[in-house]
Amino acid sequence: MSTDPVSSDISSPKQAIAAEIQEGLSSSNLELPVMPRVASKVFTLTDDPNAEVSELSQLIHSDQSIASHVLRIANSATYGGGDQIVSLQQAVARLGMNLLGEIAIAVSIQSDIFKVPGYEAQITQLLRHALASAAYGKEIARKRRRNVEGQFLCGLLHSVGKPIAVQLIARIAKEKSLEIDKKSVAQLVGAFHHKIASKVAVDWKLPEQLQTTTIYFKKYESAPSFKDESAATYLSQLLASWLINPANFNAASLSEDPVFGYLNFYPDDAQDLLAKKDDVKAVVSAMEL
Repeated sequence: MSTDPVSSDISSPKQAIAAEIQEGLSSSNLELPVMPRVASKVFTLTDDPNAEVSELSQLIHSDQSIASHVLRIANSATYGGGDQIVSLQQAVARLGMNLLGEIAIAVSIQSDIFKVPGYEAQITQLLRHALASAAYGKEIARKRRRNVEGQFLCGLLHSVGKPIAVQLIARIAKEKSLEIDKKSVAQLVGAFHHKIASKVAVDWKLPEQLQTTTIYFKKYESAPSFKDESAATYLSQLLASWLINPANFNAASLSEDPVFGYLNFYPDDAQDLLAKKDDVKAVVSAMEL
């Protein structure tokens, strides 16, 4: 039997799983989840200027689990701020169709995508980062006087490849009866999540802005369109990383990242965004199921 370290590494659980994912990506045969039904229909409704508010309410009502979560979030301190909302019609009237649509998409994505038995700790971290990116996206959009709903979704979905990568790793490990450690899972997610997210964005037929920002947020200056939105998505995920793992960042050096200049933010703007951390934490807490 060979004692060559490379040969032995090739047969490791990590390498076996990596080989299967890579083969699936190369052959376009990788089995990826479809977009959650409610999220898909909410995208269609909120993108239709002729859609009726009642249609969104009926759609959310069609899934009782999602409906109950949406009402809970609508009544949270972050989104409520008045008499208790007891119906989705009231929620739409108070929050508006776009905001309620955001909440419904966030709940639907969590229920179907951010859910991997046995990997709860990893998924929770990924979810909190996605929600924080979404919340920071809105803050960035407000400062730039841009569409806050669109930037929320860019932040929420920019890293959708990460939980899907965990799903794939878990499934392959189970099918092949492989034991894989947390460090190897993290390394595999890091290696494949961007390619997976890029494929999912196209397969799900996400709006063009979301497809572009998901693929190009790390290289926003090279984006064929939606350059500013891609840059804002990069900034939102950077701020989310700082919020969740502050020990890994220096706030002063963070505010010197070139993306602030690219978006025409002044030093005071950067400090204002950093000061929003408690507001963002409140959104994450309200949205997390």
